[in-house]
Amino acid sequence: MTNESRRVFDLSIVVPIYNASASLATLFKHLAELPQDGVEVVLVNDGSKDDSLEQCRRFETSRSNVCVIDQANGGVSVARNTGIKAAQGDYIAFCDADDQLLASEVMSVLAKAQRARAEIAVFNYATICERDGHELNRSTLAAGEFDFDHDFLMLYEAGVFNPVFNKMFSAEFLTRHAIAFEEGVALGEDFRFNLDAFIALQHGIICSEHAYRYVVGQSESLTTSYNPKQFSYFVYGLGRIERLLRERGINDEHFLAKHWSRALINSAQNIAKRNGPSNPVDAFKEFKSNACEARRHVDLSKAEPYQNDRKIQFLVCLVRKQQDLLLFALVFTMMKLKQKKAGV
Repeated sequence: MTNESRRVFDLSIVVPIYNASASLATLFKHLAELPQDGVEVVLVNDGSKDDSLEQCRRFETSRSNVCVIDQANGGVSVARNTGIKAAQGDYIAFCDADDQLLASEVMSVLAKAQRARAEIAVFNYATICERDGHELNRSTLAAGEFDFDHDFLMLYEAGVFNPVFNKMFSAEFLTRHAIAFEEGVALGEDFRFNLDAFIALQHGIICSEHAYRYVVGQSESLTTSYNPKQFSYFVYGLGRIERLLRERGINDEHFLAKHWSRALINSAQNIAKRNGPSNPVDAFKEFKSNACEARRHVDLSKAEPYQNDRKIQFLVCLVRKQQDLLLFALVFTMMKLKQKKAGV
């Protein structure tokens, strides 16, 4: 029997869990506010080594709508795919174990998706500081029908396209188009999933509700380690976007130049992280190679600042003028100073 023949919930919330013991009490508090008769919660324990599984089992026994799946560690994409296969809801949404879904807003988005028979519903989210709980920023999408040619660039520019947590997907739509998370990918798995979904999308809506709280640590970008594959993920993602826009007849060189410049500046920040190249000459060679790759794809002299920030404006100006050594030296030094201040 397939899931399509046994849909018994209006919505399934899929939560991948790995060593999330410290955040589960808060997560469960918010999930418990969802109605048990209409919303299923699928908790996928991905080989946790702490007591996450035990906490999930206790939550499962207290609620009639909770399903716990325990599996060997395979990564977040494997865990989400497991959750999708097990989900019994007409719609599927995703929540990370250290974030929070807001029940009333989620149910409002669900009602709108059901009325519109939407294949995807996009909604707003707030970014929350883990340390003290204050709101760092929030997205500001206006409600309406989704039109790819008009709204895709807007969603990407607004920073709300990439994450999967601010979207609700029709389960039948995902099944019909065989859309799943690409397993074995360590960065950008949300983007790849979303891009596959939006390419197939025929009818979507945008909702103004702020239904998700994305919790971040203030020094998160400083404490993560160097990822030697980071720039290759940008090359893959921006390359797919470039081809997609070309196929749709959308020609926006300024958009592409802006985001290639962002990828290049991010690559300098990545190289400066812990466990990055220890030799400054080798570090710059890697950055220079990334800069050459970016310029093979787009004319970076057309790049515009991607944030209303003086530092970013100056760095993008250096990108436009091909001042690669100065750009790298500035970004590298700023990252090292921030790391020293944060004690990492």
